[in-house]
Amino acid sequence: MQSLREPRDNAPANSSRMMRNYSDAELDALAELANIGSSNAATAMSSLLGITVAVSTPSVRAMALKNAIEGAGRAEMLVTTVLVPVSGDLEALVLMLLEPQAETAACKLIGVEQDSDLGRSALVELGNIVAASYLGALSTLTGLSLEPAAPECARDMLGATLSSALLQDDDDGQVIVLESTLSVASEECSPTFLFVPTRVGVEEIIERLPLTA
Repeated sequence: MQSLREPRDNAPANSSRMMRNYSDAELDALAELANIGSSNAATAMSSLLGITVAVSTPSVRAMALKNAIEGAGRAEMLVTTVLVPVSGDLEALVLMLLEPQAETAACKLIGVEQDSDLGRSALVELGNIVAASYLGALSTLTGLSLEPAAPECARDMLGATLSSALLQDDDDGQVIVLESTLSVASEECSPTFLFVPTRVGVEEIIERLPLTA
């Protein structure tokens, strides 16, 4: 799956809404937070699957909503998504995206039949455990209460999936996406993991993080 990364440029000049211009220090602090959260998530996934799970260097992107959706990859690509809404001191979404080969490998490792009710339940539980571990690390580091709600699971095209998820936060047409990839050793299983706080939620997080000039 193509990364949601973009150069650290300002918002496009033709943007119709005011875009928050995040400093390098703020983006670096969010990236370190994502790195710790992703490492926790990888450890939880490794314990569940009984195999080593590596984590990519997380990316943090502030971008126009349209660019976030268009930059994710082929809009028509089919993905299975486990989505976990987050409440508490801030609102956010956690998404675990699995391309078909990643879903097949994950079900094989868990020991369930793909496309069965049990397989779907197992993927939901995997996403829920990984999300809870990620959020637990973020909560410890920021002191914020982050409460995961009941996870949802759906299979749809990537463009439709991200449009539906990201359009829930339409403050100003801008989103912050913390992205990581979890890779299972020797398997074609590399789910993409996204943490997408609301605009207000991002400010709450930044206030709690040490910034270096």
